[in-house]
Amino acid sequence: MKPIKLVMQAFSSYAARTEIDFTVPGQNIFLITGDTGAGKTTIFDALVFALYGEASSGTSRKTGAELQSQYADLSTEPFVELTFSERKGAGDEVYTVKRSPRHFRLSKRKVKNPLQEVSESVSLTLPDKRVIEGKSSVINERIEEIVGLTKEQFMQVV
Repeated sequence: MKPIKLVMQAFSSYAARTEIDFTVPGQNIFLITGDTGAGKTTIFDALVFALYGEASSGTSRKTGAELQSQYADLSTEPFVELTFSERKGAGDEVYTVKRSPRHFRLSKRKVKNPLQEVSESVSLTLPDKRVIEGKSSVINERIEEIVGLTKEQFMQVV
């Protein structure tokens, strides 16, 4: 699996829409550097969350509202979108997975509780541009087949 582009919005410490382009010409290895607290672990969390639906950091299995950025406005949808390629035969096939964690937003109606819970959503765009949406577990299995690694294996080799 080779990452092409990662987009994060209202995800963990990244409040604003942030894009990371991994297509530096001629480079097959990436190094993410920065000061303590700069967001390096969050980038790894976003990669793992996009692929497997769980963050990588800590001993807890962050899967939902705890991934929503506390720095973003509640009207901003949190999501991660990862475009990656996988070598198949003689060429590369490009996939895009977009996940929005379970999160809270301001209710559109005036009710007692101004916060409304929004369920997790996930979609996978295949090389032929077909989009698969639906249950996270089904898409997780499909991504695991494509990448050829479980979450635990991915975290060990990346």
